[in-house]
Amino acid sequence: MYKKILFCACLTEFCEHVFKFSLETAIENNAKLWIYHGLGRLNLSTNEVTKKIEAAETHVTELFGEKMKQRGFDNYAINVSDGDKVSEITKLARNVNVDVIIMGTSTKAPTAAGESATMSPLGSVTAQTVLWAPCPVLIVPPALVPGLTMIRQP
Repeated sequence: MYKKILFCACLTEFCEHVFKFSLETAIENNAKLWIYHGLGRLNLSTNEVTKKIEAAETHVTELFGEKMKQRGFDNYAINVSDGDKVSEITKLARNVNVDVIIMGTSTKAPTAAGESATMSPLGSVTAQTVLWAPCPVLIVPPALVPGLTMIRQP
């Protein structure tokens, strides 16, 4: 079903389960996996921005490269950029004609046990990407991580 998947990596502790889901989806669909990490708007010189991007690319490769190698998966590309994250995500998705964008709910801690899920359950990047994306956006909830969130029993 999917031949081109864009995984948005926030590089927080909550990103790992979204990556695993994205990788499994890519493997199951024999799809190419784009791994994107946005640095946000950087008010730096061109040389400093280039250094930040190169460092982030190295970090992304270190975090996810070995895991993909262990699975025998090599059909991927890593893309890091500065600028507005939502604009960069949607531009990349449009330019490479991805079939689906996969991202987490937020870069912040998931809803604590007993806390109302109506309190901004999506981060601003996720919410805006849903509105501006040129393709479907699949949001992976933190509840897919055992023990990370709990459902309060009445």
